[in-house]
Amino acid sequence: MNQEKNINAFSVPAAILVGAIIIACAIVWVLHPASTSPTAAQNIANPSAPIVDASKVKTDGEPFVGNPNASITIAYWFDYQCPFCKQDEENVVTSIISDYVNSGKVKIVFKDFPFLGFQQGIQDSETLAVAARAVFDVDPSKFYDWHKDVFENQGQESSGWATQSKINQITTEVLGAKESAQVASLMISKATTYQNEIAADKAEGSSLGVNGTPAMVIGKQLLVGAEPYSAVKSAIDTALGS
Repeated sequence: MNQEKNINAFSVPAAILVGAIIIACAIVWVLHPASTSPTAAQNIANPSAPIVDASKVKTDGEPFVGNPNASITIAYWFDYQCPFCKQDEENVVTSIISDYVNSGKVKIVFKDFPFLGFQQGIQDSETLAVAARAVFDVDPSKFYDWHKDVFENQGQESSGWATQSKINQITTEVLGAKESAQVASLMISKATTYQNEIAADKAEGSSLGVNGTPAMVIGKQLLVGAEPYSAVKSAIDTALGS
């Protein structure tokens, strides 16, 4: 009998406590409902996390493919030495172009994030980024073909494979001999300008949470790493409202 009384005496305050917790949780849920937005979820978990928005990413003067007035912009940070970027090109970027860019819905802006090889004194990442900007200045319509060809010819990371001779060979194959000479000339005459633009791309990416490559800002979502195309497609469809 005493044991029963003790149990009942404990049960009443316990029930009151459980009820209070349920009410408190209900109030929190009403005031702060769960969000389906990855960015919102990230910011709730980490209030100091940067808020990303592809529409606010700098695009002026940046290499791009697609309709300049496309519904959405994908900002794509990459490093020409990065093997995961090569994988991304083969499995994701080409599909984005065939499914969305060619139909005029999406524009891809190519943002430099050279970071590989610098500790070993290998400048391939930045050299190729400089060459890419020169290619875009000489013939924007051939930029993406050149970009793809560089990844198809990608050598071992930090091996020094991106020699000027190799760059000239790729550029000649894609643009032609005359244009290749123009690219080589611009790589020298506009080197400082290009390097400043590259540094600005990298700083912008870092400010948005990019800490490696590949990385994409699609609408208000940041995808870092070699995500499967299904995840990228879902982000694009969300940004398009479809």
